[in-house]
Amino acid sequence: MAQPIAVVSSYRVELIDYILKAPAAPSNLIICASRESFLQHLQADVQSAHLASSPSNENNVTTALHPLLIPTIHLLAATRSIRLAFTPSLPHLRAYLATFQSTTETDTHPASSQNRSSCSPVLVILGLVALHHSTSEYSAQGLSRSIAIAVEAANSTSMKLILAELRKENGNQISTADNEIVNETRHDPWKENIPLLNGSAGFGSEERVWAGRTISIGRVIGRWCKFATLDAEDLDQ
Repeated sequence: MAQPIAVVSSYRVELIDYILKAPAAPSNLIICASRESFLQHLQADVQSAHLASSPSNENNVTTALHPLLIPTIHLLAATRSIRLAFTPSLPHLRAYLATFQSTTETDTHPASSQNRSSCSPVLVILGLVALHHSTSEYSAQGLSRSIAIAVEAANSTSMKLILAELRKENGNQISTADNEIVNETRHDPWKENIPLLNGSAGFGSEERVWAGRTISIGRVIGRWCKFATLDAEDLDQ
């Protein structure tokens, strides 16, 4: 089996766009959030990503819709071979992965799947690391357990595993030379430190503090996955 891949993106819409265009079929996308929360953030991402890349007219209104909002034949055909699941909590995610079956076993549109590509199907999990953040398992031990379950699910169904995370916003804003207010650069989640063992978190006046030794999330992920970008060639192999 191919080595799992870890990617990081600034916007959810970038990952969705990759899945719709990727030459792999069928695809399974697990969203580590509730449906309502994901759709709300996805709508905001579409607007933010499109405003940053689209030309504007004199009234500062974008002149075209985001590609995901245009129901093209390709877009409609691609979505037929994608299975979407929402797991808003860590127990939900682990239970779903423990009983996971790929779309190749339950595909109701085999012709659509075959038309997309003969490449290996993919299992994409968005936000696995972030899902641990508010739990006692936000540690190397907890992450390793969840990744191991995901790897087993992918191997048992002969799928390529992709773990995707979002860059974190620090919530601050800065003023540009043109007096425009924009968000500061988003942080790389792989650089954040976590404790080695579960239950090692305490709380300071404003944020979590760790008891004992810590390790970067990137080092934990690197033991299982190779790192790539959404436009990397090895992501499509």
